[in-house]
Amino acid sequence: MRKLISITLSLFVFCFVFTSFCCAKDYYSLSNTRKSPQNKSDTTYVNEVDSCLQSKLNANGKRMLQIYLIRHAKPNLKKESFYTSSEAQQYIHDYNSVSITPFDPCLVKVNLKANHIIYCSNLRRAQETALAIFGDKYPVVSDTVFREFEIRIIEANSILKLPLGIWQAFSRGSWLLGFNHKGIESYKQAKQRARFAVDNLIKVANVEETAVLLAHGMLNRSIEKELSKRGWKVVQKRGQINLGASILTKIVPLKEQ
Repeated sequence: MRKLISITLSLFVFCFVFTSFCCAKDYYSLSNTRKSPQNKSDTTYVNEVDSCLQSKLNANGKRMLQIYLIRHAKPNLKKESFYTSSEAQQYIHDYNSVSITPFDPCLVKVNLKANHIIYCSNLRRAQETALAIFGDKYPVVSDTVFREFEIRIIEANSILKLPLGIWQAFSRGSWLLGFNHKGIESYKQAKQRARFAVDNLIKVANVEETAVLLAHGMLNRSIEKELSKRGWKVVQKRGQINLGASILTKIVPLKEQ
């Protein structure tokens, strides 16, 4: 029995460390790409499906649908070198409530039909970004289903200070393993919400041919993976970069609704 318990604990520790390490890599990758696009080649373009291509597909009884997953602009929040557990949790709270850093509107070029509806998260950074990019010409609808996956920083000794990325990685790792979700949605619930978001975006794409969502890095990544499972093709993968977009397309029968 002791041997079985020892093996079980060892497996648990291994899974926890491995998951946390993967999360740390993701956060490191995101931290190195959080700057908004700075040159013309990195500009985000939001367009309707090419009309010539669509006409050719229509002639063969098909049509192309596409979904844009855009990440919000950078929040206007200074990051310190080290945090206690409670300070890291406060940073997360502030990150969800501060305004965005002003950005050049030319970093996102939009060419959509009039009155094309733009969907976004209900969190402030997403709403402000959506209004800054689309608000003058297109209606913007926010919904809680598109909010970012929540995170709760694990509690620790008040004198222990670590880089924010470490706190986030271990907290997210334990959340992914099914722990550390007191007061927030569980990983299972978050995945269900992401699948529901995908269902909604596909419905929009079937009606308008182009669905546009302005949301968050982790949610965008989860939606992208779920769409890929459903046969959508990733033609651009930048939805985890501030003001970047992932674009997915799918060719369907012309009469499919």
